[in-house]
Amino acid sequence: MKKILLIIAVLLALGTIFNLKANAQAVSGNVPLSIVLSDAFSITLGPTPDVVFTYATATDYAGSKTVAKTNHFTVISNKPYSVAVKAATEFNIIAGNATPVSLSVVQVSIDPSTPTTGATYATPALTTTNQPLVTTASPTLAAAYNVNYTIPTAAGLIGKVAGTYATNVVYTVTQP
Repeated sequence: MKKILLIIAVLLALGTIFNLKANAQAVSGNVPLSIVLSDAFSITLGPTPDVVFTYATATDYAGSKTVAKTNHFTVISNKPYSVAVKAATEFNIIAGNATPVSLSVVQVSIDPSTPTTGATYATPALTTTNQPLVTTASPTLAAAYNVNYTIPTAAGLIGKVAGTYATNVVYTVTQP
């Protein structure tokens, strides 16, 4: 009889344990999660942004000249973007020079060695108004652009007073 009572007690104990487990409840809580996006874009110049053309000999005037700038600027943009280029001002005037050097003697272009960005590239001559250089580029975390500055012919430099003609080139990145 003791055995039967012991077996019944064990069975009741097991039944109670399983019954407790079957009646267990779960409690959950909701946590709000948000991702807030804003339009973000920037342009950063490379470590050596200066561009210098030197015309010191007759040979320098004989053909075209190009100054290549590797990783000249880097763009970060979370949306498609465009880059425009312009000169901040006309070239400075040097005393004794009847006609200053025209900005348009310099052309700016994206070097073909630049990794593909899905963009369309142009080769504008410098002016004091924004000229499209890169249009409809894909969003990027860091697109580095190799840029060429070219003076295709020295004809616009002939008859000018010796000296340094300078201006600043301005790059502007925009999103549609």
